[in-house]
Parts: sequence; structure tokens; C-alpha cells
Amino acid sequence: MTALYLVYLIILWLIFWSFWSVLISRFYSKESGIYTWRSHCTSCGHTLNALDLFPLFSYLFLGGKCRYCKKKISFIYPLLELTMAIFFFFSWYLLVDYNLVLSWDWLEILRLFMFLFISFVIVVISFYDILYQLIPTELLGPSVFIFFILLLAAYFSPSVSQLFSHFLPFQNDFLSTPIINALLWAALVYTFFYIQILLPWLYYAFEKKKYKIAWQLILDYFTLPFMIVFSPFIKFKDEPQEGWLEEEDEVYTFMWHGDLWIAIFMGFTAWFKMAAMWLAIAYLIWSIIWVWILATRKERNIAIAFWPFLWAGLFISLLYYQPMLSAYFSIFWIK
Repeated sequence: MTALYLVYLIILWLIFWSFWSVLISRFYSKESGIYTWRSHCTSCGHTLNALDLFPLFSYLFLGGKCRYCKKKISFIYPLLELTMAIFFFFSWYLLVDYNLVLSWDWLEILRLFMFLFISFVIVVISFYDILYQLIPTELLGPSVFIFFILLLAAYFSPSVSQLFSHFLPFQNDFLSTPIINALLWAALVYTFFYIQILLPWLYYAFEKKKYKIAWQLILDYFTLPFMIVFSPFIKFKDEPQEGWLEEEDEVYTFMWHGDLWIAIFMGFTAWFKMAAMWLAIAYLIWSIIWVWILATRKERNIAIAFWPFLWAGLFISLLYYQPMLSAYFSIFWIK
């Protein structure tokens, strides 16, 4: 019964995610009727019928080609649907007690939805980053705000704070408070990311004697976190550095402004010990891939999306956090 129930849920999640895979491309292209227009082939524009819309299976049965114009369909769509189904399975089977979910334990159901929401945000932004080399702050901003409200609720309600019991807290009452732990980690990751933006820009500002840019960068460090958290209600530039450069100048940074939103999201969803390992794994995987590219390809000017490595690090951390945390932090004598 449990296995059959899980199959039904995965099929429903595939259908849901098939819809969102279409929205990713429409969201980027600013296509009108983003939620209401029927799906169509991106090559010939033909409206797809019901048989063309079965998640994953339609792609396999049609041989990865459009039924009407016979042009290839990007493998990104079935890959995205399959990835989300796998994440759903891991969330259901390994991150929550599915017996409690089936017995309608409200706290465990909420915890499942929390992990599914984290999975949803991470996968959408990861594929968006892979496809367009951009971070959709319009989606990430509301997600950050939702978790901020959830953390506030956890501070005032012990029952809500149990949602975060999956994460291993510090052996300290103050640092084990959900919102304190989350804000501390968000500040640390935000600072780590911001330094990687700040240093190249400071070098440019002092080289060009544009000291106003330096002061603006320092001011942004303190104001941007508040603007990110409350971004659903505040309008501001996604890239505040726009307009600072002279026409012939360039500033190369490893991180971009959108990555600062990632830092806040990481802090609010993973907490200190979990996110420390998450970030370490992400950088390790990214470094291995980058070294491999440098060793095997002549073209070095290649942009690599960083978000996929972050969500890979997250789920490795979530699935194996207890043994890995013990080994990871014992090296640095952190308790």
C-alpha cells in the first residue's frame, strides 16, 4: 500500500513539475499568458495535445522529437521532471517519517512540504541558472521571505520550531534557537560571497579614483540583506553595479549580486552546521569540474553555473549529514 501510494505521489509530482518546467522558459521570455496559454512546440509553435504532455513518457515515446515538425526537443525538460521526482522520493523516503505522514501527523506533513518547497526552489533556480546564467530573484525573494516568517513563527511557537529538528543544532541554547542560528549563518555566507564581489570592485574603484563606488559598496553590504528579505515589497535593481563602469572597462568577479540572494536562502534553510558542509561540498565538486575543464579543453573562457553544485551539496548534506558532520567538524574540533 505504501509503495503504491508513493508511486501515485511521484506521478502527481511529475505532472506538477511538467507544468513548472514550461513556466521556467516562459518566465524568462516574459511570454504573455504565462499561466493560462496551452503548451506549444518552441520550434514550430504547434499547440500540443494531451498525448504530448505526459511528463517524461511523452518525450521517450516520441523519441525526443516534436510530433509535428520532427525537430529535437531539449533533454532539459525530461531531465528537470526526473530530477524533481528523484528529489521528491528522497524527501519522502529519507528526510521524513513517511509512516507519520500516512497517519496524518500534521507536523511531519508540514516538514515534508518544507523539504519539497526547498527542493522546488533549488531545482527551479538551478535549471534556470544552467539555461540562462541568471538567478530569478523574483522567485528567490518570496522564498526567502516565506522562510523568514517561518523562522519568526518558530521563535514564538515551540511546536513550529520542531519543523527544524532534522538539522543538528549547536550544543548551546542561544545558538540552537532557529532564527538566531539561521541569521548567524546567513550573515556569514552573505559576507563570504560579498567579499568575492567587493574586492575586484574596490580595486577598480581605487584604480579609477571613483571613491563614490567604494562607499556605495560598503553601504550596500549593510542594506542589501534587509532589501533581499523584504524584496516582495521593495523594488530595487538586481545588479546595483550597473552604470558604474566606463564603456571600455570590465570587472571580473566570481560571485554576482544574485548569489547574495542564495546566501540568505542558504542561511534560512540549512543553518550553520548543515550549511557549512553544504558549502564545502559544493565548492569541492565545483573545483573538481573546473580542474577537469581546464585540463581537457582549450577554451578557458567558460561560464559554469554554480547553483547546481550548491543543490548537489545540499542534498548530500541532508541525506548523510550525521556521519559527515561528525567527521567534518571533528577535524576542526567544533562541537
